[in-house]
Amino acid sequence: MKLMRIHDPIPQFCSIGICAAVIQVTIGCSKPLATAEETQPALTATVSVVASIPPSQSHLSQPVIHQNLPIAAKLVRSGQFLDAEIILRSMLRESPDCARCEFLLGVAVMKTKRYGQARPLLESSVARNQQFPERIQVDHFLGWTCYYLGDLESSKRHFQSHIAAVPTADDSYFGLGVIAIDEDRTADAQLALERAIELIGMHPVRARDRAKCLARLGDIELRRDRREDALSLYEESARLCPDHGEVWGKLARVYDSLNRPAEAEAARAKQSSFDSAGRAAGTDLTP
Repeated sequence: MKLMRIHDPIPQFCSIGICAAVIQVTIGCSKPLATAEETQPALTATVSVVASIPPSQSHLSQPVIHQNLPIAAKLVRSGQFLDAEIILRSMLRESPDCARCEFLLGVAVMKTKRYGQARPLLESSVARNQQFPERIQVDHFLGWTCYYLGDLESSKRHFQSHIAAVPTADDSYFGLGVIAIDEDRTADAQLALERAIELIGMHPVRARDRAKCLARLGDIELRRDRREDALSLYEESARLCPDHGEVWGKLARVYDSLNRPAEAEAARAKQSSFDSAGRAAGTDLTP
């Protein structure tokens, strides 16, 4: 889903709302199925082995400033990524050493799903060792960028680093949960997703983010062949976020497997209507 939030992982759910929150909190931060059950969950060890913790601000150099940075940040915050990209590329021609420009451009490019272009921009923004408000969030965006590029080890490392710096980073826990599902570590995936849900809480404003985690927990239960448990999780996810077509598709398949054809047909109808509405509105449910 749901910058970090410059979101709504998904990874299908991390939204533009997450993007907005990330730029606002300083601009700060609070986003395939498994087969083999681990006998001993390794999440705690996995999360604690952090490859790189962001350096203290005292070790960073002064930022390179550009007068149009507030305008660019506002465009990214409001989800106007293509407009932001035009301005940021112009700014970088004038100030090629501006780490914050690189970061904002990396996020804008990432949000339009050009992950191969986004990764070097985000990496360079950190390598310059400059102070800028969103620096602590770079690992989060690199985590999702590397995930979509298929580099799970780097993705995992960046999410771990982000959690080490921001222990309440629920969407990075969600990211670790998604990776654990991809790697067939269902016990670790469950731990990470349940931790994300705990951090998200029950406030209605976070309903969409909670829904994405519940849907992934449903995926895990379905892989364990616990169809009734999966159904309950999918139904709760759909209740919290009724406009997400993918969940209705999952519900339809479970209803089919339980020989409930009328409910399956109704779920598919909702999937079709919400998918069409989302495409028409340009809804982006990926991080």
